Amino acid sequence: MPAVQFAEFGLALGARRQGRLDVAEAHARRVLAANQAIGYQPGIALTLAELGFVHELRGQADAALAVHLEGHAAARETRDVRALALALEGLAGAHALAGRHRLAAELLGTAAQARRSVSAPLPPGERGDVDRITRTVRLALGERACAAAFERGARRRPDVLPEAATRPV
Repeated sequence: MPAVQFAEFGLALGARRQGRLDVAEAHARRVLAANQAIGYQPGIALTLAELGFVHELRGQADAALAVHLEGHAAARETRDVRALALALEGLAGAHALAGRHRLAAELLGTAAQARRSVSAPLPPGERGDVDRITRTVRLALGERACAAAFERGARRRPDVLPEAATRPV
């Protein structure tokens, strides 16, 4: 069963990267249901991040935010800093989509610092979402304001969200 879930999650990732969002969502929802059935929090956190990115790419900021908040809660339960970083990156995307660019940059800063703290930077092949979100916030804020917000975020703990990050968009 884990091999099937792993394969199906890979299909979800591939479909999303190809822009086949309905297919990606269907695969991810099946993986999520399987992980929820056995209470596997790392799998739940990872799959919720994927679903949140699907909603973001559809332009559904409210849905993306809700799913990424749920994913952050699951990531907190795992105590895996990389899972928290991924959830923060997803939240940044939802907030950027909603026009909350400064908050998005801060969340990206928190995520980047979290990854640095465990020597786990994103490999180039997995940077697509972070790079896309970063481009959006840099364009909206400008380089200086984006860098300042990123640095503010880098001083935050990844397991504690700022209140603004939990408000509906």
